[in-house]
Amino acid sequence: MKNIILNTFLASSLLFICSCSTEIANPKLECTQPDFKVNKTVEKVYELSSNTAKQYLYDDIIEAYVVSSDEGGNFFKTISLQTKASERISAIGFSVPVDASNTYIDYRIGNKVYVKLKNQFTDLYYGGLRIGSLYVSNAGDPTVGRISQNEYKNVLNASCTIIDENQLVESLSIEQALLDTKLNTLIELNDVEFTEAALGRHYFEESNNIGGSTNWNLRDKTGNQIIFRTSSYAKFADHFVPEGNGKVKGILTKFGTDYQLMVRSEEDVVMNGKRSIPFFAEDFQSVKNNVNFALPGWSNIVVKAAKLWRSMVYAGNGYAEFNTTSTTAAENIAWLVSPKINLTGYKNAVLSFRSAQHDLKVDSPLNTLEVYISTNFDGSSIAKAEWTKLEAKVPTLSNPSREFMSSGGIDLSAYTGNINIAFKYVGSGKDKTLNGAFMVDDMKIFGEK
Repeated sequence: MKNIILNTFLASSLLFICSCSTEIANPKLECTQPDFKVNKTVEKVYELSSNTAKQYLYDDIIEAYVVSSDEGGNFFKTISLQTKASERISAIGFSVPVDASNTYIDYRIGNKVYVKLKNQFTDLYYGGLRIGSLYVSNAGDPTVGRISQNEYKNVLNASCTIIDENQLVESLSIEQALLDTKLNTLIELNDVEFTEAALGRHYFEESNNIGGSTNWNLRDKTGNQIIFRTSSYAKFADHFVPEGNGKVKGILTKFGTDYQLMVRSEEDVVMNGKRSIPFFAEDFQSVKNNVNFALPGWSNIVVKAAKLWRSMVYAGNGYAEFNTTSTTAAENIAWLVSPKINLTGYKNAVLSFRSAQHDLKVDSPLNTLEVYISTNFDGSSIAKAEWTKLEAKVPTLSNPSREFMSSGGIDLSAYTGNINIAFKYVGSGKDKTLNGAFMVDDMKIFGEK
């Protein structure tokens, strides 16, 4: 009987204890960050800013979303933020330099942040908006510097709102991305791959150390390229660059005239696709410096005056160039014609090349680079062949000197059999307003078998 009573007591006690334990709720972690009243747009702040650092005197607040992260080590003491794009207005990005590390803990990707502008400084750094404290260089020039460790959280107020980064990222081609309006925004490039120079190499290599980071190049099928920049402190710095084709997501930055893509982590690089291999390619790396151009199969032909195309090597890069600044002829016309290229068996062939200019004075059809195609060139006579002009993007006076740009994809799907591609230069050595130089590099033709 005692055992029955004891067992009944124990069972009741256990039931009471269990019942009590189920009623103890886990404490809820609630965000208590306050919301602020936004009374200024990022677009307006951008309009009010200039290349010179200027103090913001008004008690204004803007809002934007975090798109960078220093968790992966590729970003250092800077936070990139952008607005959320609408049907009317594209996203606008800006960077905030801060004298603090591990900021990803308080400012997660997609976190809406209220930025208090009063007494901060703004400028346009190579076209991109910066907001921060005043920094005076050794030369005495005022610029935007890092907000102090004690102050930056008073300027950057993280809210309780966090949205998925897919609501912020914009899918672009390389050509579409190369704009100042895209700076400090999150973009994704599709159907891209690293150029051959990066294959078999690490993301960061001491032999390619440029200011503590390594620059490799991404390219697409139309010949457009963009710098892919990796810090020596990135957690993936010692990993090998992938050899495939795919997509890359990152923040667009700029230094000088060079647009650069910086990823947050290696997960931003997804290249599981098959690498695109052109069935014809000429990168001119085997040419000799400053001699008349001569490669097997290529034709270098003068039509007017006596100057030929030259081969040049600059900073390790070989290319073809025609330069009239050293001539006195009233008119120079010279053609550089490729070897025969057989399109048989390929569908949807696309031609691309890169070109640059230097020392142009004016934009004129009397001083320009043109591209042609022929199906009956005999290897020597320009006049006997039939030539069709191809629509290609070539540099103008507005393009930075010696900066290569893509021709864009040139459709060759209407052609079959053997073809020749020709680069025609027209210019004057006598009329100094009509001289200058054009450079040609990285000719490729892609096609589907």
